[in-house]
Amino acid sequence: MGFAIRVYKFREGEVVPVDASVVREVLEPYAPYDVPDGQSVEWVRAADGSEADVHLDHGVAFDRPGPGVLDPIAEVARRTRAAVLLFGDPAAAIVTCEEDRAHLPEDLREVAVVAPSSVLTGATIQQVIRPRPEPRPRPALPPFPYHPDPVATGSVTAAAETCVCCGYDQGWICTGPVYGADVPDGRVCPYCVAFGTAAERYGAFFNEVEARRMPDDVARRIRERTPNFATWQDWDWPAHCGDGGVFLGAVGAEELRSHPQALDHLRRQCAEWGWGPETTEGFVGALDKDGGQTAYLFRCRLCDTHFAHADFT
Repeated sequence: MGFAIRVYKFREGEVVPVDASVVREVLEPYAPYDVPDGQSVEWVRAADGSEADVHLDHGVAFDRPGPGVLDPIAEVARRTRAAVLLFGDPAAAIVTCEEDRAHLPEDLREVAVVAPSSVLTGATIQQVIRPRPEPRPRPALPPFPYHPDPVATGSVTAAAETCVCCGYDQGWICTGPVYGADVPDGRVCPYCVAFGTAAERYGAFFNEVEARRMPDDVARRIRERTPNFATWQDWDWPAHCGDGGVFLGAVGAEELRSHPQALDHLRRQCAEWGWGPETTEGFVGALDKDGGQTAYLFRCRLCDTHFAHADFT
């Protein structure tokens, strides 16, 4: 930071001296040298290695303070009940109460921020120096009955990206691939998935479905209007009770402990592969939601049974 931060105390618009002994008490632990008796601290270094030159007169000036120095600056302001001043374009001031704002010079009163002592920290000063932008408001996602929380599963993410289908930046984008011979390069927004626009315009689809295991309208909704999710192998969207399963996310052995029905389903799947009990238990115990062998958790919309599908590299 190539600027100075000043800690000054005011009464009726005029500067009054801060308590030099309090300033020394706060700053001496940060001085990378032995401060002689009777002298003020002239240089501080924070735990993160950032530094500042310090000048004490009626107030305290910190030249070129690094990020870690902001906490001791805030402590000096709290302990002396002084204002933190940042001169520049724009100027800024931080005081700990409305009463102290009234004592500031008139031009500073208008820009002063009140931060009570209990919340005045280095992070508070940083926020005033470099305010974080307000989060971009994003529209609500359309409903996906068979993939109800695609943000949590990583299939949809917040992004400032133009959808290749509608041509708009909707604030959200689907992260998975889009299948279809006529699909242009790029990613689509979840609205073009949910409303069937990508399917109608480009013949796009997102999931493989074994249609005979569920009604045609359900199969079409999962295939053409439901975001897909990352898998190691290609496999059909599973069904239960004649309906498509509701995808809840990737899971490992730890997460499956709370879903015994899904564990039993996985064991039956392993048995269908011809695996014995020892191999099956070793495989199930090594499942990792972020690893090379994982499982995908589903729930039946009709009977509420949880079941899982195993996948591996």
